[in-house]
This record gives sequence, structure tokens and C-alpha cells, in this order.
Amino acid sequence: RRVLFRSPNSSVAYPIGAQLNIIQIGAGQVSFAQGSGVTIASNGGTSTAPKLRVQYSSASAIKVGTDSWYVVGDIA
Repeated sequence: RRVLFRSPNSSVAYPIGAQLNIIQIGAGQVSFAQGSGVTIASNGGTSTAPKLRVQYSSASAIKVGTDSWYVVGDIA
């Protein structure tokens, strides 16, 4: 399962400060991916493509700039 931040601000204009909360309910690992023109930053093993660590892990994606997101939470 993948959370894809592929839509730049010109397609989906979330306000800066918006938060999207993600939880991994099933056994498949959830990963985050940046699309063209979108930047993800995190402290995960791959800072631009973090993954939720295990089943029932959760994370928040926080919009910090026009096309920039921070992903924080129980990530690998």
C-alpha cells in the first residue's frame, strides 16, 4: 500500500499546516512516495520515501510549504 503525494499544490491546494493522518491497519506495509514537484522529508530510513514500521503504526503528513510535506510518526 502506498500513500502517493503526487498532486502538487496546483492540483490539490491543502493549506499550509494541514495534516493527514495515516494508520496501517492490514498486514501490507504502507509507504509514502513523492510525485513530480512534491517534496517529502522525514526521519525514516529513506527520508524521502518513509514507510510505516509495523501493523497499527501511524504517521502524520504535515504540509509545510506549497509542495512540501513532513512525515512524522512510527516510521522506518
